[in-house]
Amino acid sequence: MNQFNRSRNEKINNPKCNFKRKKKSTTTIENLSNEFFGKVFGYLDGCDIYLAFANLNHRFQQMLNSPLVLFKINLDNWLSKEILIDIYQQMITFNKHQIFSIHSSTSLSMNRFCSSLSFDSSFNRLESLVLCESQSDIFISLLNTLSSLPCLYSLTLKMFKSSTNLADVYGITLKLPMLKYHNVLTNPSDLIVTLPVNTDQQRFSSITHLVIENHCSFNDVLRIISYTPQLYRLDYTNTNSIDRNIEINLPIKLSNLKYLFVRVYGTKFDIVEMFLSKISMKLKVLSFTTRHEDITYLDANRWKEIISKYFLQLEKFYLKYYASRGNGSQIQLYRGTANQFALSFWIKRQWIFEVQRDLEFIIYSVQPYKERWDELILDQSDALCSGLSKLTFTNMHANEWRNIINIDIKRILSLTQIYHLIISVENIFVGVLIPILNSLPKLHSLKLHSLSFGDPPGMDPKEYKIIFSIRPTSKIVKTYLEKMNQRQDIFFLRVLCPDMIYLKVDWIEGERNMVPFALVHFE
Repeated sequence: MNQFNRSRNEKINNPKCNFKRKKKSTTTIENLSNEFFGKVFGYLDGCDIYLAFANLNHRFQQMLNSPLVLFKINLDNWLSKEILIDIYQQMITFNKHQIFSIHSSTSLSMNRFCSSLSFDSSFNRLESLVLCESQSDIFISLLNTLSSLPCLYSLTLKMFKSSTNLADVYGITLKLPMLKYHNVLTNPSDLIVTLPVNTDQQRFSSITHLVIENHCSFNDVLRIISYTPQLYRLDYTNTNSIDRNIEINLPIKLSNLKYLFVRVYGTKFDIVEMFLSKISMKLKVLSFTTRHEDITYLDANRWKEIISKYFLQLEKFYLKYYASRGNGSQIQLYRGTANQFALSFWIKRQWIFEVQRDLEFIIYSVQPYKERWDELILDQSDALCSGLSKLTFTNMHANEWRNIINIDIKRILSLTQIYHLIISVENIFVGVLIPILNSLPKLHSLKLHSLSFGDPPGMDPKEYKIIFSIRPTSKIVKTYLEKMNQRQDIFFLRVLCPDMIYLKVDWIEGERNMVPFALVHFE
């Protein structure tokens, strides 16, 4: 053994017997390829790139001047005013032809650079601009220089001062020869655009995606889009709508328009229908959102007639109607025939009616079908309940259970029966579930986040006797409890839903951790 150790030590100490150590490879920033830096620069602000690399060495100086490197300039950059202005001046002097985009989202940054912002044809790679409104005459002068830009495809104007005439703005931007995307954003206002309707087939814009936010009436929109025959998508938002009538009589032909997204408040359904009838289009997707007390927005037959008459190629339909919860004296019940959104016209197209109740609103919606959790569990009753209306509570207090039943659910049932209920409120008091479920006699499935057996704050103790004297009458077959806090949760659900066949639990709260749980089938 000693001889072996001695021989081993001799080999270790003998340089000839030592293994050759591999040299550690070190990589410096200069070993990285130009292609690598080109890809990285695509994610960085141009001013930051310039500050970091412009004076580093000759190689990077040459790289920054390469036409393969394009700069995205953010005028809201964190750099100090003096440094940012100095870098910007250098870039428009030496690298003007490499600037890909310039974005200014605040009046402060816009005012800093207004004097030096002027565009000409030497900005031959500039494709995207985001400009914030400054002094009116200066802003209009700046917009007038945009026509010299040969590659300007995207233009966003943030006009929060509302000091510039919008007709002048659109009069300039609708003439830009290469523009494809145009977004004009203002504060909610009653600003109007006094453009004439375009009847000259030779005068048209190349815009394919137009976004109009917080200004313009429906009449103004019709005037503007009369200049955009190539329009593919229109997004129109006005939460301060002033429409009382549609004055435009000429139809607006937009044969390329496939996507229409409209969000308006304060406008009656009659005006919306007139607006839609004025545009000749082959829509694939229609999305409409409103907040108004005109309950005829929930007339399924009226929407069916509009779609059947004007939108025969429609593939997806989204409707969202916000109704203020208010108090009982302000509530409008739907007086038409109930369950119209469950008829074959809607089911055939897989456009499903749903209701959501939050702190302020009851939100009625129609949207393309999405698979529900209960449809993953097949039984003989699925054919009857698949695709039928769902109600979701995102906010609920135990002491308001009477208003939920007598006001909210009463309003909802005047329009549709509810077959699927989701209560996403954490630790909902078990007592309020009994009367709420009893008030929805057609329920087939129930999904809960978690249960609480503790006394809810602010609830009159006398209410307990009333609640727990009510006999559960629910016919619910499938129940989903996302989080089980204690074993008695399951016992309570068996009492609450005596016809329950399936129970799904995501997590069982343990003393140390949370354990995933499987589906339970009750015979």
